[in-house]
Amino acid sequence: MAAGRFAPSPTGPLHIGSLYTALASFLDAHAEGLAWRLRFDDLDAPRNQPGAESRILRSLEVHGLQWDGPVERQSERLDLYQGALEALRRKAKTFHCTCSRKALAGSPIYPGHCRDQIAPIPNAAIRVRVDDTALEFTDLVQGHQRTRLDLTVGDFIIKRRDGPFAYQLATAVDDGDPSIVRVLRGQDLLANTPRQLHIMALLGLPAPTYAHIPVLLNRAGQKWSKQTGAPAVNDQRPLANLRVCLTLLGLQPPDLDLEPLVEWAKFHWRLSRVSNQNQRFDPPAS
Repeated sequence: MAAGRFAPSPTGPLHIGSLYTALASFLDAHAEGLAWRLRFDDLDAPRNQPGAESRILRSLEVHGLQWDGPVERQSERLDLYQGALEALRRKAKTFHCTCSRKALAGSPIYPGHCRDQIAPIPNAAIRVRVDDTALEFTDLVQGHQRTRLDLTVGDFIIKRRDGPFAYQLATAVDDGDPSIVRVLRGQDLLANTPRQLHIMALLGLPAPTYAHIPVLLNRAGQKWSKQTGAPAVNDQRPLANLRVCLTLLGLQPPDLDLEPLVEWAKFHWRLSRVSNQNQRFDPPAS
């Protein structure tokens, strides 16, 4: 069945910013008549927090956000990513890179030092080649996008020096699944989309429709995130949390209990009501 998806990383519990994105993804999928699938992007094992996955699942459930089908995990899809990597190698689209971060410091665009290193070598990352093709797509919230990867990032890493597959490759393969037809996620991930579209195009995978919604900012103007100290969402007040998120998403929630409110939101969701600008959110005193 055609689907949208929500793909948190199990590096900590949901906070208000991630709940806001999950709710938007859930409502958008249902409004489009799609299934809503849940995938854990858990490839970066050292950053995964014990118990975070179960806490995220619990938070989604108590807020009435029920996913369709089994929970998926990138750590269980390594064969798919390896197959994609081999396909890119056969197309002569990869090379091995021994450049250290220190050597590349101050170079936002990869300068191409290792482009001739085709054969596998130890202690090396694998990069995918880019060219001067302009990548264009229309984002349902941010509008028309046009990017040349050779002018913004250059050849980028798809398998890390320390072993794991990189986020860009894994996400391109997962979201290039023909059943994933719509990806709604935060505006902070918009810059990743051209890289993922590049990989999808090289692998002959269909691209989903994208919608990058604004992120929530704290009082300091920083994105609400684990890195900026965002506290875990309070699962003891799901109704209040949903009302806050719905308001931030451009809806005016009525005074209903949790389950009727979720159904009301499904019916009244309109992506066009979502602002395309990041929004500040100050949590109420607990």
